[in-house]
Amino acid sequence: MLMNYMEEIVSRYLDKILKDPEYASICKCNFCKDDIKAMALNNLNPFYITTKRGEVYAEYSSYEIQHQAEIIKEVIKAAEFVSLHPNH
Repeated sequence: MLMNYMEEIVSRYLDKILKDPEYASICKCNFCKDDIKAMALNNLNPFYITTKRGEVYAEYSSYEIQHQAEIIKEVIKAAEFVSLHPNH
């Protein structure tokens, strides 16, 4: 199975960010969360993996650490944008 693992990474960071009191005013409905994820993912490089769990996990961990600041920056930027321009 082929998947863009960046989707999982972005989802995890979004959940953490939305729990931060600084971002308490951001809507947490599924529409807004999906918009935030889509916007962040469009500004990040995809990270495609197959389901060879053991080999991929080490590669994924290294990738996430190297790109952590960029991922967090894009998720926050998308959250702030969607907060100002919700689709509901």
